[in-house]
Amino acid sequence: MRNLFTRTAGRALLALGLTGAGLAGVVAVAGPASAATSCDFDMVSLEARNLQTDNGSQRDYVWLQVEDRWFPSGGDGVMFALGTTHTDAAFGYPIAGFGSSGLEVRLVLDKWPGNVTVDRETIACDAVTNATRTFSNGDAVYDLKYNVTD
Repeated sequence: MRNLFTRTAGRALLALGLTGAGLAGVVAVAGPASAATSCDFDMVSLEARNLQTDNGSQRDYVWLQVEDRWFPSGGDGVMFALGTTHTDAAFGYPIAGFGSSGLEVRLVLDKWPGNVTVDRETIACDAVTNATRTFSNGDAVYDLKYNVTD
């Protein structure tokens, strides 16, 4: 009973509203739907072409900061020796969705007493497969391979 009354009242109000709009000369025209741009970033691998730590241990410990998320999580960077390549698995599978303004990715070294940002890059929302982005600070050089799908 109540459902029937609600449906009938709703139809009456809809008809009244449409009639009022017609009498007032108001016409609502549907415009084209704006296409929202969204992409997905997926890390493939990271290669150490030159280390920040060229003496002593000759190892760097690396994180990727993808927007506000850290990879790998847990506080320990991934260990790199010169020429080492690690896949996305070592970093905990970095992925991120992003829009037309791009995605900021930073390569950060775990150095005591503070971290060192090697470089930051903005990844465009354009579909690519196995694209390479080089992160360098004049000493450390790393190549990030990644995919972007839209």
